[in-house]
Amino acid sequence: MKNLLLITTLLISGALIAQTKVTVTVANFSFTSNNITINVGDTVEFVNTSGTHWVDGRQATFASNPVSFDNQSQSGSGWTYSQVFNTAGVYDYRCGIHTTSMSGNITVQASVGITESTNSTSIEFYPNPASKELNFSEYKSVQNVVIYALTGEKVLEAELSNNKLDISLLSAGTYFVKIITASEEVTKKLVIQ
Repeated sequence: MKNLLLITTLLISGALIAQTKVTVTVANFSFTSNNITINVGDTVEFVNTSGTHWVDGRQATFASNPVSFDNQSQSGSGWTYSQVFNTAGVYDYRCGIHTTSMSGNITVQASVGITESTNSTSIEFYPNPASKELNFSEYKSVQNVVIYALTGEKVLEAELSNNKLDISLLSAGTYFVKIITASEEVTKKLVIQ
């Protein structure tokens, strides 16, 4: 009963954390607002109020974008396109038709203060990107491993009994792995495919 109450409380509290939706108007050969900052998990809604346009944020156009996004299939006028940004980073975009006159960018920041620290060279995990399991070098010194989603939510915590950690139950995305030893804590980014 206690576990059921705890799960119910966590589900309700998670639902109460509101994600933000930011609207970008597409009209008159411009995006308004064209330079925005949001948090991981927030939504940007592009609303075309006039003209023929489409949003192009593909990695083929902007190689440094963490993830591609576009609505080329809706090219034309009078459309609404929503994109949820689940990966932190800076995203550039432009109109796929008016490539030189219409552009903008979206900065997606992690909503918590988890950052990567790379001050240790003795503890590593591989492969990265991964899908089923992580292997740890110097695993005998590892006391605990904690994996966090970009939202700051702890999604996995385990003590290592050997050099492997099963991550097969985690969804595809970007995470932070905190490796705890007797003398240090190291946080490194992990991509799960």
